[in-house]
Amino acid sequence: MTRLTEVCGVILAGGRATRMGGQDKGLLLLNDQPLWQRIFNRLFPQVGQIIISANRNLESYRQSGLPVISDTLPDYPGPLAGMLSAMQSQSNDWFLFCPCDTPNIPRDLAIRLWQAREKAPAVWINDGERDHPTLALVHRRLIPMLEGYLASGERRVMVFLRQAGGHAVTFSDRKSCFINVNTPQDLERRHLPPLLAIAAWSGTGKTTLLKQLIPLLRERGIRPGLIKHTHHDMDVDKPGKDSYELRKAGANQTLVASRQRWALMTETPDGAEPDLYQLAGRMDSRHLDMILVEGFKHEAIAKIQLYRDGCGHQPEELQPDSHTLALASDVPFDVGLPQLDINQPREIVDFIAEWMKQQRQ
Repeated sequence: MTRLTEVCGVILAGGRATRMGGQDKGLLLLNDQPLWQRIFNRLFPQVGQIIISANRNLESYRQSGLPVISDTLPDYPGPLAGMLSAMQSQSNDWFLFCPCDTPNIPRDLAIRLWQAREKAPAVWINDGERDHPTLALVHRRLIPMLEGYLASGERRVMVFLRQAGGHAVTFSDRKSCFINVNTPQDLERRHLPPLLAIAAWSGTGKTTLLKQLIPLLRERGIRPGLIKHTHHDMDVDKPGKDSYELRKAGANQTLVASRQRWALMTETPDGAEPDLYQLAGRMDSRHLDMILVEGFKHEAIAKIQLYRDGCGHQPEELQPDSHTLALASDVPFDVGLPQLDINQPREIVDFIAEWMKQQRQ
């Protein structure tokens, strides 16, 4: 890995975090590690030094031994104020800014931005769909311009970087590295095992394929969980059983347990569509390496889409979205995605195992 010793890395942890209920986002734990620490671990091998931009809990951050810089402007005026204060405090020519709510930045972030900067005084990340202007490599010659921009009352990061002559650098191959943790729900989701949907029209053979994939995944040492969505009025209990009668008497939740298994049944009388992440959060991730999802094909999660000749739909009706990892089919497609043989479950498991390896990395 190339280390850019002339670049100062800056962890931006000085915001209000209003969507986190005002909690100091940088100190929130993800897998028993503060978010700022996760950024540090990934950024430290890439740059010459690291400082933290923070406005609260300064002693907690100083325990890291890193320089902690607070905004020179009052009332939390936004990320640009933290960027300005950081550049004013150090003599480096280049600064790589990383917000503390993006804990999985790629390990080649610095060198890719550096090589793509050309003669621009600033470059930032575009993940293929959206810009991330606070993930930016910025030259110190922009300090006077930034001072004037903030003094005018402006706060918009993207507008400033564009006015300064910067440009985006596309990381569409690392899109998942730039998922933000903005809310408590986002943080909960980061604790979940990877979710992978098997998506297809009815009659394509989703369940048949899953029955083949699950034992093959276990052979590979991958412990899968499963969430299945159904449009039918589903009940796992039977009339006449004690648990059924007690539940129908009005219990909102009923848990039935034996030595072999236990089941939690929750009534949802409002008829709302189930929340996938809420369901996944009910599962015990200590015993899972991944969660397979049958259905929920419109959710923004990784998915393998299936197509089988004779399923009642034409190939051109299949519309992979940006979360589609591959197509598993028995007819050829020309869509720029990996294509797997739907009749070769071991081939599909090989693909899933490689994807799982990438998720762990």
